[in-house]
Amino acid sequence: MKLNDDQLLILRIAKYYYLDGLSQQEIAQKENIHRSQISRILKLARELGYVKIRVSTPESCTADGLGSQIREMLGLKDVFVAPSLSKQPDQSEALYFFAARQLEEILPECKNIGIGLGKTLYHVAAQLTKKRVDKPLNFFSVVGSSGTNNPYLQPSVILDNFARQFGGSCHYNTFTICQKRSMMSSYDLKRFDELKQAYEKLDTVVLSIAGPMNISYPYFDEFSLFRKKFDITQALFRSHANLLGHVMYENHESLQLPEDYFMTSMDLSVLEQTKNVICIAHGKEKLDPIISAARQHYIKVLITDEATAQALIQKLH
Repeated sequence: MKLNDDQLLILRIAKYYYLDGLSQQEIAQKENIHRSQISRILKLARELGYVKIRVSTPESCTADGLGSQIREMLGLKDVFVAPSLSKQPDQSEALYFFAARQLEEILPECKNIGIGLGKTLYHVAAQLTKKRVDKPLNFFSVVGSSGTNNPYLQPSVILDNFARQFGGSCHYNTFTICQKRSMMSSYDLKRFDELKQAYEKLDTVVLSIAGPMNISYPYFDEFSLFRKKFDITQALFRSHANLLGHVMYENHESLQLPEDYFMTSMDLSVLEQTKNVICIAHGKEKLDPIISAARQHYIKVLITDEATAQALIQKLH
C-alpha cells in the first residue's frame, strides 16, 4: 500500500488516534492493519500537515488582563504576557518558551521579517520548533554584529536559527554595528545601500531592547572608533536604552555619530514606519526603554513576563 495514495485512510487513522483517543492497537484491529503501520501513518499525517500539534500555555494562565491594560496605556497593537510557569525566581525560561509559541503563530502570516540580536532573541530562537509554512519567508538581519566571542551579539547566528525553523531564506548583515564610511569600499557601500532598501520593505521586525549602557556594556568597544572625536563616554552613559544598537535618550533623541561614521542597523525612522514590530523584553531595567520605544512608535507588539507587566502598570499609573 502506498500511503500517499490513500489520504482518507491517513485522515481517518489520525482522527481515531488524536480525536477519539483510540490506542494504536485498537486502530490496527479496526482497520485490519498491522500496528507498526499505524505509527508510520501517524508520523506521515504530521509530516503532510494533516495533524497540527500545538503546545501552548492554558488560556486561563496568559495574564490577559495585564496585557490589555498595558496595551491601552502605551497605545500598542497587542501585548502578550507570559505567566509565571516555574517555581524558580527567574522566569526567563518561561518567557522564552511563551514568546516562541507566539512567534510560531504570528510569523507564518508574514513575508519579509527582520531579526535583531541579544540574549533574549538568542534563547527564544532556541525554543522554536519546525513549522510547516505554505509560502516562502525571507529573514533579514536588521543590525550589525559586535565583537567576536559573544553569540548573543552575532545576528547571523540568531537569524539562522529563526529561518531554519520556518524553512525561510536568510539575508545577512555582515557589517560591524558601527562603520567608518571613508574606510569602506565602493562595493561595500553599494551592498549596504541594497540592505537599507530591503529594510524599507519589511512587514515585520522581531527585536529586543537593552537598558542603560555602562563600562562593561557589550557594544562599548564598537564606539572606540571615534572616541577621540568627542567625549563618547559621557554621551553613552547618559543614555537609557539601546534599540538595534541605536543609543536612545530620555528626551526622545538618539546618539548622533560624528561625520563619516554611521550605524549599520535598520534606521529608527524606518523601524517607526514598519507595520509590525514585535519586542520581546523583560526585567525592571527594561521598563523605561519599553515605555520610550512604545511612545515613539518604534514597537507595536510587546511580549513580556508577568512580573515586568505588573511593574510597567505600576510605573505608568
